[in-house]
Amino acid sequence: MSKRSYREFESWRGFQEYFPEKARIKPGQEPQEEYWEWNEYSVHIDRYIPEQPAKPVKIILVHGGGANGRLMFPLGVVLRSNGYECVSADLPGFGLTEIRKPNSYYTWIDLVDQLILKERKDDDRKIVLCGISLGGMLSYHVACRNDQVSGLIVSALADTSSSRTQHQLAKNKLMGTIGVSVTRKFGWLFDGVKVPIKSTTKMWAMANNQDFVEKLLKDRVGSGGKVYVKFLRTLFEAKPDLEPELFQHVPLLFVQPEEDHIIPWWVSEPFYDRLACPKEVVELQGCGHIPLEEPGITQLEKAALKFLEKLES
Repeated sequence: MSKRSYREFESWRGFQEYFPEKARIKPGQEPQEEYWEWNEYSVHIDRYIPEQPAKPVKIILVHGGGANGRLMFPLGVVLRSNGYECVSADLPGFGLTEIRKPNSYYTWIDLVDQLILKERKDDDRKIVLCGISLGGMLSYHVACRNDQVSGLIVSALADTSSSRTQHQLAKNKLMGTIGVSVTRKFGWLFDGVKVPIKSTTKMWAMANNQDFVEKLLKDRVGSGGKVYVKFLRTLFEAKPDLEPELFQHVPLLFVQPEEDHIIPWWVSEPFYDRLACPKEVVELQGCGHIPLEEPGITQLEKAALKFLEKLES
């Protein structure tokens, strides 16, 4: 049976108009699609390969909940145009990655961890993880266990094991209290159940352009899809291998959307402040949870390029 391709799904094409011209996928410049057979999963990967010889740093783009690897295209396109190869996987439960049983958040951690090792087998370029939304803390989880990570770029560090964070992420107070409690106590009963992702969190705040959000919610391999209760349960219990006070070996660039209503700065700040690694915060002016707006997009590009250039030396 042939593997699915994003050529068969038009939703991502409809997203292009909401991003600046420089961050759009132009016809004929789509990322290279491939599949990686890992454990019980056929993992779909988008690969952005620059026309000129690639720079000595490779970026793995890490999406969050309600997204997929293709939705990371603005970063892939912009970084590719600046000479960086980018790899963007569909994490199990989203995108085109094929799954055959309920997956957990720990599956995501293991997958990104093993993807790094896979990429390092091909060449010796440094690896930077770039995590957006929940992909930020996921990138941190991976960097705690994998010494092949040379840098982190994140837009959030939401400690999802914290009840304060759970309440903020949840669609409403009921979901943030009773919903989380039920999944913890009766996971054995509900782990195999799928629920619409839009019923669990503040999907209306995925971006500050509501026309764009409406299109996101119709994307059946992204925000319009369903997620296993097992994934949500393990997301809310997961803790990193290293406390932030012990995390010293990897520099971190934090890019905070100024108008993020899902994971505002106060959610990430306590964890960020505890980090012992070299770190910097750059505010993306005018940007929502998914950065669309100027001048924030350009601020993100400049900050990321400056960070990556330092790692090259």
